[in-house]
Amino acid sequence: MIEITPKHYISEGLARQVYRHPEQDNLCIKIGKPEIETEHLYKEIKYYEKIKQKNSSRFEYQFYAKYHGEIETNLGVGFVYDLVKDETTQHISLTLRHYLEMEHSPIVDESLNDGLERLKQQMIAHKVFASDLRARNICCKILKDNSVNLVIIDGIGHRDFFPMADYMNHFAKKKVERRFEKAHLNSLAEQRAHIKKLRDRGDVLV
Repeated sequence: MIEITPKHYISEGLARQVYRHPEQDNLCIKIGKPEIETEHLYKEIKYYEKIKQKNSSRFEYQFYAKYHGEIETNLGVGFVYDLVKDETTQHISLTLRHYLEMEHSPIVDESLNDGLERLKQQMIAHKVFASDLRARNICCKILKDNSVNLVIIDGIGHRDFFPMADYMNHFAKKKVERRFEKAHLNSLAEQRAHIKKLRDRGDVLV
């Protein structure tokens, strides 16, 4: 059994808390909150099982955090994922939302816009979808040359009963484009305005 303590805590979303893996520095463990139904937690896992056969060597880069299975912890069942870290510092990569809300971001808007477009094109090309695409679920991984890769860390999957987007390029493109539009991620200006609107009306941004 893996022993998790408060010192391993990283962050949390609406459904899960995230901890550093105590024994493997490049992994994290997500644990469901007590009030969240188990069925909800396994929806994303089912999708990861579906896409695990995709040949990541064909990706321009690993654009979503890989899932590595379940483990037993002192806090209950844990789900193990890649821990996204900056190559320049080995610190945990900050989310896109963090950078967009910084007064003086070290990453210029041009790099983030380029990263968003590359992420969108990778999702379309390899038919990987996100049901909860938003800035808080995307990490900005700073590479050794100071370029940036945007990596989805949560919200992977979809609930289509007839998943034509899984097999047909036209529907994959339309689906991803709709997700970006719904998430207000077609431009940084649009996303900043969206985040401000949510904060102004008092929404909880975890």
